[in-house]
Amino acid sequence: MEDFNQPSPERIDLLKRVEEAIGDVTPHFWAACQICDLDKLDGFLQVPHPDVYVQAFSSQISQLVRYWGSSPGVQSRPSTPKTLTPQKSTASNSGPSPSTLPPPSKRQKTLDSPTTLPRDANAKKRAEERDNFCCVLTGIELTEVAHIYPHHAMKQKEEDRNGPRHTFWRNLKIFWSEEKVAAWEAKVFPDGISEKGQEEVYNLVLLAPNVHAMWGQGLFALKPISESDDKKTIIVQFFWQTKQKNSFPTISLTTQPHSTKGLEQFTGAHGGSIWLHDKNKKQIQSGDSFELNTDDPIKKPLPSFELLELQWFLQRVQGMAGAADVDWEEPWLDTDSDSDYAVEEVPGLAFDDNVEELSLLSSQPLSSPPSHIHDNNSNLPMHPKHQEAEGVGAGEGDGAGEEETLIYSINKDIGHELLRIF
Repeated sequence: MEDFNQPSPERIDLLKRVEEAIGDVTPHFWAACQICDLDKLDGFLQVPHPDVYVQAFSSQISQLVRYWGSSPGVQSRPSTPKTLTPQKSTASNSGPSPSTLPPPSKRQKTLDSPTTLPRDANAKKRAEERDNFCCVLTGIELTEVAHIYPHHAMKQKEEDRNGPRHTFWRNLKIFWSEEKVAAWEAKVFPDGISEKGQEEVYNLVLLAPNVHAMWGQGLFALKPISESDDKKTIIVQFFWQTKQKNSFPTISLTTQPHSTKGLEQFTGAHGGSIWLHDKNKKQIQSGDSFELNTDDPIKKPLPSFELLELQWFLQRVQGMAGAADVDWEEPWLDTDSDSDYAVEEVPGLAFDDNVEELSLLSSQPLSSPPSHIHDNNSNLPMHPKHQEAEGVGAGEGDGAGEEETLIYSINKDIGHELLRIF
């Protein structure tokens, strides 16, 4: 029941008691209380003046979500348009002719700063081989290598015990046991939290570009279920996430989250919907299971059970309460040499006649329309949390000032193609 964000009777009873002691809380604190360890929830009642105790750190929970979901201080530069001569497409009868479709943007591959953790091209290659060069959820062959634990949060040393990394890991212990948090931390920082993290295959997973973007925005979470004894198979479950409607600065702890049971899509505040299909063309719904495999658990280990567990909790906090009020105008991709999001050029996409079906449709703007999608060389709204090496973008097009609709379609030859309809 709690997998679908529906609190158990025991949790409901604890939430009522904590509510009486501390009153209303911030949305992110509320969301964390819906899924945290029960003994941690009970612990709020054991401290003197629990209302003062909670007030002292409740605002930091939003920063915890922001740290997980984005990198502060990211700078962006305009990208150079790439010439594209698309072929005929029959994906839509209402949009412009394919010749007016914008070309994908081109981003230059850059080098990491000597003071940062370099990207390991070999680790990326092994992750691609492990996942058979396909999205592990949709089977699409157009993919991006995504980090489970964000690269920006581990690429540098941080000796300041009051720095954002130390604060992030310290705040996790407010809601989850020290043993659990220590296991998560050890997978990323085996040499200690003050050192650079380890760029490992088990922190990488292949996702289609649109799936990658949705994951980064907290639209779904993956729950690790089981791992085989030989470490060659791991089972994960997919769960759509739903943000509370009519959000306010504070919320009652006894407010129940929206159930995700049976959900087959994400629906935005304005009615726009997003959905996905698996490799068998079945529409993915909350609770669906996926099997991830490897033929070499030593050289190509599966995604880490521990890191997937960390992701399972934080994605739900982000999904239920929102992405920590992230500014949609904040540039998410950077081409500077020390950028967390340095990307390499993606080959141009060509459209052909054989479009089978729509896998992702937004008929209206979602709750926070990305204002950084413009008519001038803008990029696919990829959230930085999981950005690894490839990016898909849009170039210059006609129809400025008119309402935009984004449609992803499944194509037999190239996978998901981003169509922009005015």
